[in-house]
Amino acid sequence: MAKKIDEYPDTIETKSADGRDILLSLKDVDIHFKVGKKIVKAANHITFDVYRGETFGLVGESGSGKTTVSRAILGINPTVHGAIYYEGKRINCKRSKKEILETKKKIQMIFQDPSASLNERANVDYIISEGLYNFHLFKDEAERISKVEKALESVGLLPEHLSRYPHEFSGGQRQRIGIARALVIDPELVLADEPISALDVSIRAQVLNLLKQLQNDRKLTYLFIAHDLSIIKYISDRIAVMHQGYIVEIGKAEDIYNMPVHPYTRSLLTAIPQPDPRSEKERKRVPYNKGDLDYETCEYIEVKPGHYVLSTKELIEDWVK
Repeated sequence: MAKKIDEYPDTIETKSADGRDILLSLKDVDIHFKVGKKIVKAANHITFDVYRGETFGLVGESGSGKTTVSRAILGINPTVHGAIYYEGKRINCKRSKKEILETKKKIQMIFQDPSASLNERANVDYIISEGLYNFHLFKDEAERISKVEKALESVGLLPEHLSRYPHEFSGGQRQRIGIARALVIDPELVLADEPISALDVSIRAQVLNLLKQLQNDRKLTYLFIAHDLSIIKYISDRIAVMHQGYIVEIGKAEDIYNMPVHPYTRSLLTAIPQPDPRSEKERKRVPYNKGDLDYETCEYIEVKPGHYVLSTKELIEDWVK
């Protein structure tokens, strides 16, 4: 049974068993919404750690609870149970305005739809400068302009673009502006909520490579959300697979991709389109039918070091086979 939300400590250890720095940690987090007289359990017992400098992938179908979890980390969605820690300090509790502001500066988000996330009435200069204004991160106008230009150049755009408006750019360029807006205040953790799903296939790889380059240059940590396992494998170090508000499998990217155990993970893998027409024609999709399986009666079973599957002891033997 989950602890009450006030039974969790205010601070935790930030070193993992193998000595890595834990930047973000979720402990048994439940996120529920009241819709009329009903309670919708959007996320249940969410538990994972994100290590400093890595890309942690969160993958699942639409409605599985991925974005709900990311919004809880930002403090937008309230949690019913569990605790969220950033740099060892709990952030889903009552805190001072100064503490909240400091966390907001360290955690930024890249949104799914670049058209909807940018203010069409503001030029690029104002859009990117907004964070600098909010957190008072410049001494004078010359420093502000310098920071904005450097942020714009880091994503492959030019200083002369500052006077233009979002509608004058392509979808890929607008997403680059969104990335520059998130990174101009030098965050530590970036929540990327399906940042390439609204883009043309031809430029998705460019944006993914840009994100990886920026991560190396700025020592960033990503929580990358997507519904496509092929994209998640390309960019992620570890992956958590979500289904109906539960994490059903979690482990290293190569383990999840090459040795999936949970039937839902296997189903996602068979849904990946193949670029070769012959292999695409021969591809056999494996539908997942949960049946009468109740995730509340399951437990996390370690099938190999660091690779956990939500299952029962009876089912796990069949799944592993």
